[in-house]
Amino acid sequence: MAAPEAPADPADPARDPRSGADRTGVLIRTVIENCAVATVDAHDTEYASGHVVVAGNRVESVGPGPAPADLPGVPRRVDGTGHLLTPGLVNTHHHFYQWLTRGLAQDAGLFDWLVALYSIWARIDEPMVYEAARGSLAMMARGGVTTAMDHHYVFPHGAGDLLGADIRAARELGVRFSPTRGSMDLGTEQGGLPPDFAVETTEAALTATEAAIDAHHDPSLRLDAARRRRALLAVLRLHRTPARRRDAGPPQGGAAAHPRLQDGAGGTVLQGDVRHGPHRLLRVHRLAR
Repeated sequence: MAAPEAPADPADPARDPRSGADRTGVLIRTVIENCAVATVDAHDTEYASGHVVVAGNRVESVGPGPAPADLPGVPRRVDGTGHLLTPGLVNTHHHFYQWLTRGLAQDAGLFDWLVALYSIWARIDEPMVYEAARGSLAMMARGGVTTAMDHHYVFPHGAGDLLGADIRAARELGVRFSPTRGSMDLGTEQGGLPPDFAVETTEAALTATEAAIDAHHDPSLRLDAARRRRALLAVLRLHRTPARRRDAGPPQGGAAAHPRLQDGAGGTVLQGDVRHGPHRLLRVHRLAR
């Protein structure tokens, strides 16, 4: 079981955050003990009074009673008396940028809400997304979330590196993060909801996705290195009037049938899969090296 990396303490000259060890090579451990522990493992193991040892950025051991007193590299022992310790929660679907417009159009239904806010979202940029990600991730971390996924699909022209802003915020806050690069290809001129300058062609979205993979994807399957282990590409064609969706029928061709998704490009294989999700006609393609 892996634990999210704690942000490095710049005041601690002995700490090497990349290895989880100090400069003498001793692995740094944090011990939390004397607390109730719910492991949420396959057997629902629980301890009325137990301990957890975090070594570097991995959960090294979980068990009953206090942790061994002679563990090396333990600068801090946390007394958890009166508290319950559980694994970190996982948020599997979020839109960080929408933090910027919390409280607006609260009485609107879904599509009226989208119409009201897309004109604002279509003007986001890199600094705004960075601050929105910090606010969203901080809120989740305070509620016990240690792994998060952001489904970002609004990329206004010239807005900067929006995925990079998400990733920078997650790294600074020490949260494990699975960034998602989505897109919209149906603007107002074609009957969609977002402004035309906030949508992308399929080709542009694929090119930008490949660039995002090259810049940010971590293909490692080792849990302690898997801070950005897997990414998803979601191509949205949901912004149609009900009549146009009915006339169009099931999605045909488009991004899901694009040869670059089936055959790979730039050393990246995009394996197609169609899944139902909270967005209509959401097409998800797993990215693998």
